[in-house]
Amino acid sequence: MGKNGKIWIAVIVIALAAFIGMNALNRGEQMPVVPATDVAADETSSPEERIFVDLAGREVTLPLAPQRLATFVGPTPEKILLLGAADKIVGKNAYAVAGPWALEVYPRFGDVELFLNPMEPNVEELISLAPDIIYYWSIPEQIEKMEAAGLAVVVTQLTDNNPTTAEEFIEFQKREVNIIAGSIGEETKERADMWNRYFDEKVKLISDRTKDLSESDRKKVYFSCSDNGLECFSKNSYPQFITELAGGIYVAKDTNEEVNDTVTLEQIIEWDPDIIIMGRTDSTDGVTRDVRWSEISAVKNGMVLLPPNGVMFWDYSGECVLLMQFMAKTFYPDLFSDIDMVKETQEYYKNFYGYDLSDENARNILSHLPPARE
Repeated sequence: MGKNGKIWIAVIVIALAAFIGMNALNRGEQMPVVPATDVAADETSSPEERIFVDLAGREVTLPLAPQRLATFVGPTPEKILLLGAADKIVGKNAYAVAGPWALEVYPRFGDVELFLNPMEPNVEELISLAPDIIYYWSIPEQIEKMEAAGLAVVVTQLTDNNPTTAEEFIEFQKREVNIIAGSIGEETKERADMWNRYFDEKVKLISDRTKDLSESDRKKVYFSCSDNGLECFSKNSYPQFITELAGGIYVAKDTNEEVNDTVTLEQIIEWDPDIIIMGRTDSTDGVTRDVRWSEISAVKNGMVLLPPNGVMFWDYSGECVLLMQFMAKTFYPDLFSDIDMVKETQEYYKNFYGYDLSDENARNILSHLPPARE
């Protein structure tokens, strides 16, 4: 059919719709929905797309029902899993969900395409994967490069303007889950709402019990992220806020660098933490076997700990809500004697990952051990 023919068909359809509408209005009836014509689709955005606002406040055009998700950001695949949409993941950061628990809970993670250089995305590789959405950090030059190739990029992690207080962190965590859920679609909303309610409930429970602790009764906590203990999660890091929500004092809250920093042993000795948590390593030997640390209270009292390790590091994932409870119980066992972390971890894995965790394996997660094989 020629161009003139299409125009006449469009005119007839519009005229017919107007005629039906007028008669319906005269009879007090509801107007019928008239399908969009090819002409209307040419003049407006596609009915299969929508405008979405990401974590950085950017407007992004997304498909109504995205089926292929690629994520460079470490915590995002775990959050997609808890939202029940992991089957849509077609590419992931090699650093994320690569540990034994991720593969135990969701074996398909082992088959998903790896992005080996997240900070320099390979556009050709991405085009070949044909993702509907790419989850990325707020790095303008890399976003522009991907968008120039026609790829839709949603920011789910910020490189600046991160939370600066525990209260901001609470809202930021829920917003991050909501952003990911909102980008995927309505089918993930119920799970996002459930996680947000669970997070709020646990924050309130712990806050209610620790709010009257005096400064001298609160545990001083140092949270490292290296084998030797000298690199730490620093000010405005997630572990700072998780520690504070658990009722502790975060000794590295006034470091020079945000999120990650290297500090001196002299500074740690001056802080004299009651508890040292060694993240991103599988051994405490770098601290406990180094005589230079021996006079620090945490070392003398046997309170140098490995954090639990699950689908993702508990310090920067949705599982931070479990870490908060684990820390509160560790800091103040008398205040939280009723919290059974084995049961709590089992219920979390069942409700959010759809995975039945045995007692033994729940204890293994809490003890920073891999899954037990039957």
